[in-house]
Amino acid sequence: MTAEVRVDSDTAAEILDVLSRYAQVIDNRDWDQAHTVFTDDVVFGAGEAARQGISTVQEMVENVRPYHPHHTSNTILTRRPDGTIRAWSKFVIVRTDGTAGSGDYQDTLVHTRRGWRIAHRVASRGNRRRDDPGGPSSRTFTFASWRG
Repeated sequence: MTAEVRVDSDTAAEILDVLSRYAQVIDNRDWDQAHTVFTDDVVFGAGEAARQGISTVQEMVENVRPYHPHHTSNTILTRRPDGTIRAWSKFVIVRTDGTAGSGDYQDTLVHTRRGWRIAHRVASRGNRRRDDPGGPSSRTFTFASWRG
């Protein structure tokens, strides 16, 4: 197992700002600010479902119906030997019918000339009942996947 390397407070503040901007950009469809969150070649997802590039992330989000704004919290960070930062955050959505859903993001952030940016994001829906409006699901992330 790779030892976790703590992230200094200045770097953590920069990364938490980027992660907060994510929800603002996505939820408000403020695509001209996507460069403050993502690398140009960001990969969203994993395996065959992965989508690459800001414009593809925009297209993916624009096609989600219905779309529910979300709130991100409980982020933990670790520095990898290659200098990237891994972030693991929880998210909560509140649907128009008043029900809630949750899940996780696991991100890899890289330092660019413009600052820290998300280079890779994988999302996992949290534990949801069989009758959940979005369909059933269960958590799939672990500390092993976060340390990846």
